[in-house]
Amino acid sequence: MDMTADVIQITESLNRHQIYIDLQDADGYADLYTEDGRYESPFTSATGRAEIRRMFTDLRDQGFTAGKRHMTGPIMIDVNGTRATARSWYWVAEIEQAPAVHATGTYTDELHKIDGHWKIAHRVQTLDPSATRTG
Repeated sequence: MDMTADVIQITESLNRHQIYIDLQDADGYADLYTEDGRYESPFTSATGRAEIRRMFTDLRDQGFTAGKRHMTGPIMIDVNGTRATARSWYWVAEIEQAPAVHATGTYTDELHKIDGHWKIAHRVQTLDPSATRTG
């Protein structure tokens, strides 16, 4: 079975996750998750789309992501029907001060295909040991 279209859609969703952070788009970001989606990181956690949206705006309003650019890649995706898992590396670049890699780590995702759209059901973010703890 060819899962190319699913892999492309999942990759697009995970790319949008990072770009929405930098665009400060809380609605776009939260809408990438299922209604009961979960987000876990060393900084915070949230369950449900409304709480994820609040988490996003709280971090944004605190300046947590200011002056940063968020990137993902490579991504390893396994699709099984309407469920998928993804593992990816990420890095956060400093863009307002001297250009630098600010933080690195991993994302581990569970995704569900709902009404033809892939949504994040559970995202776990980890930091590499040498990473800073902001942004």
